[in-house]
Amino acid sequence: MKKLDIEIALAEGFRTILEKPSIIFPSLASSLLFSFLVYLSSSLDKKDINEITHVLEIAIAVILLGIYFDSVVVRLAYTKSSIFEAFGFALKKYPIVLTAMILYVISVALGSVALVIPGIYLAVRLYYFIDAILIDEKGVISSLKTSWRIVKGNWWATFLILIIIALFSILIDIFITSALSIIQFGKYLKIGAFVQAPITAVFRAWSYSAFVNAYLQLRNNSAQLNEPNDNVI
Repeated sequence: MKKLDIEIALAEGFRTILEKPSIIFPSLASSLLFSFLVYLSSSLDKKDINEITHVLEIAIAVILLGIYFDSVVVRLAYTKSSIFEAFGFALKKYPIVLTAMILYVISVALGSVALVIPGIYLAVRLYYFIDAILIDEKGVISSLKTSWRIVKGNWWATFLILIIIALFSILIDIFITSALSIIQFGKYLKIGAFVQAPITAVFRAWSYSAFVNAYLQLRNNSAQLNEPNDNVI
């Protein structure tokens, strides 16, 4: 089987952002939501049960909305459709994406409980499920099966893309946090997440776009395309 070209996937991720700048908008929406959650958490009174419950409720809402916006990003990275069409398509596929996401998280969590390494292995091996749903319109189970199949022989390449993007993100995060600490003398670091949101949005868009290209590479190099369609489940 032909190996995943990491350099092409990362480069195409950047090219997608340049060619489709509208992809930044849903990514920014997702980043702002999580920035708001970080802000709330930093102001949380840990002794107030009612406040903790309220923040947890908001956290669930943020996660659910974040999954939706990220789905829009994936769809935009793949198609030439308008942003409005991408929002509509993502909404139609949202129940499938959410159900598959729950199964994905449970699988990774169970693997992590046993040992950390199995959890990491499963997280990477099943990572492309969202691409399978939003690109090839796979169902819940078939999306996970598709990811499992196409990552065979390309686990390390997929893992390396995740590491590269994560390292870039961490370095930028450290730089911005340090700059805010120096400029504002540490007084307003609670708003740091909002300042970082636009940059985080670019990295989110790059990440999802790079993995869309990686998915297409793996899919096109896989015999899976010649197998019977199992999209119903």
